[in-house]
Amino acid sequence: MDPAVAEILGPAFVLTAMGAFILVGIKMRFTHKYRMLNRENPEQVERLTDAVQALHEDVRVMRDEMLEIHERMDFAERMLTSGKEEGQ
Repeated sequence: MDPAVAEILGPAFVLTAMGAFILVGIKMRFTHKYRMLNRENPEQVERLTDAVQALHEDVRVMRDEMLEIHERMDFAERMLTSGKEEGQ
């Protein structure tokens, strides 16, 4: 192997391996914290689940309101357009 290639690939391999070890360590840490949270505090998980469901409901209500506003705007545009055609 050419020494110039080895000088480039060596550090690249080491940095890639270090990055992989760091990412695996971070994933293991968060997985451990998640498992401990579920074991120690199930009521907190239930409370967060309820909060997420409430947010989903709020988004559904806002979508319905936005649809109604859009329908009203379309109606108003049709009325304005029909008034212009009759006036011409």
